[in-house]
Amino acid sequence: MGDLPSIPALIQRTKALAALDLIMSPEWAFRYFSFNCQWADGEQMASMRDGSGDDWFMVFHKDGWGGLKGLTHESHAWSEGGGELSAALQSVIPSALSTFATEPAFSWNQTSFAYFHEASAKKWTRANDLTPFAELDPAEGDVISVFDVGPEAYVTFAKDYYEVEIPLKTVTKIYNLAPITKDIVKSLNPAVSLKDIETELREGIGYPA
Repeated sequence: MGDLPSIPALIQRTKALAALDLIMSPEWAFRYFSFNCQWADGEQMASMRDGSGDDWFMVFHKDGWGGLKGLTHESHAWSEGGGELSAALQSVIPSALSTFATEPAFSWNQTSFAYFHEASAKKWTRANDLTPFAELDPAEGDVISVFDVGPEAYVTFAKDYYEVEIPLKTVTKIYNLAPITKDIVKSLNPAVSLKDIETELREGIGYPA
């Protein structure tokens, strides 16, 4: 993996993914991507669950730091490292990110990769490289490549997962956090109205009006 995008870019991308999944699947249990702009005091949280055992959780703190941890359950790193790898990754997270590194909801005992971005740093640090398991491949690109690819990737994802064709032009607007209108919602999912999702869109995801 190369460097992760900046924190502002990741906030934009993960909010867009969560908004798209909210429209495609108002039922939370069937979504891949979620975003909680009020996760904790001064913290926002993005997440992905693929329903097959892979996931990631990402926290953005108002003080400027960020954390990412995830599980690729079929990776070499997980099959070889398991719980010892999980503990090693958790142990190298800086103390300034303690709320992230000790959050029970993130299932730290099931972690195959992690990254952290200290407030004073210019880029993300790959936690795996700081552990004795650095040579084991967690294949995190399989689940976080979505941060680096364009809206075409979500169109392909929707076709595979939701089994529908959705317009690239509309997805691109949401990737840019353009205002979501009734027509945009209808073009993605005619069974859903803006009224149906507006509260979660604004108060849950924090998508701009």
